[in-house]
Amino acid sequence: MRNYAPQLIKSFALASGVFYPEVVSRERALAKDYDESKRNQVIILYNEESKEILKLPYFYRLKPEYARTVRRKIWKEAYPQIKDCHDFVFGTFDASTMKYYSQKDAHEKVQRFWNILLTRIRKRYPHVKIIKSVEWQENGIGYHVHVLFCGIRFIPIDWVRETWAKFEKSGWAVQLERSFNDPKHALAYLTKYITKNLRKTDEIPISLVVNWALGLRTIAFSRSFSFHKSNSNGKWILIGFMPWETALIMSDNEILEYFSGEKPVLRGVELPESWFIRVPFRVAGFDVDWGIWIPI
Repeated sequence: MRNYAPQLIKSFALASGVFYPEVVSRERALAKDYDESKRNQVIILYNEESKEILKLPYFYRLKPEYARTVRRKIWKEAYPQIKDCHDFVFGTFDASTMKYYSQKDAHEKVQRFWNILLTRIRKRYPHVKIIKSVEWQENGIGYHVHVLFCGIRFIPIDWVRETWAKFEKSGWAVQLERSFNDPKHALAYLTKYITKNLRKTDEIPISLVVNWALGLRTIAFSRSFSFHKSNSNGKWILIGFMPWETALIMSDNEILEYFSGEKPVLRGVELPESWFIRVPFRVAGFDVDWGIWIPI
């Protein structure tokens, strides 16, 4: 995990190692320390075409403002794509914590069987749009998946259990508990599960902490969703982070010199749009909307 913060490296090691109860408190402490160290940082972007420097407040998932950005993506970008649907099914997929030796192991095992099930669903119901969120229980090892199936009234639960029973035979492991005919009610029901695990106060929810430690997405969308790209001009690359107070008093050339000995963290890596949230912003002197994509 080169170029990652030491707190994140340590948290990833805890999440990957054998789980014991103290892991939760240690991960929380590391997340709080990371938050303290990054809250007054800025992101420095460099435009390879115009040779400009752009300074943005460092936006990351542990901030309380992150919840507002997630809600914006759900309601401003996802909702318009399902507002004409009138059939929805909400599902939860779970398994016994006795099956996992670590948080990373829990995610990988559940994700493996979810991917198998997702393949079957896509073949049988190719028109369905899917929104997925993962949630960790307060004990730090319990893990389950919440899914909203859009554009379908009914999925046979026995058909779903044919796949899930190969992982967890208990009948409670699969719940297809609610059907909706109103897109706002359906999306609000899923949003409730998502936002309750995002930060609202000084306390950082354990589900958010573990997702941060493992680099898991807060919310994921099926490929049938599409999200607009930033309309900013030129190719921007991330060259690093620096204290806000320092960035304010430096010229563009001084900032480039500041990072002259460092390898850029990211250079034009193309990742699926559904992995990111676009954070809109305005730049003085430009009569356009800009945006930076951050991992979710």
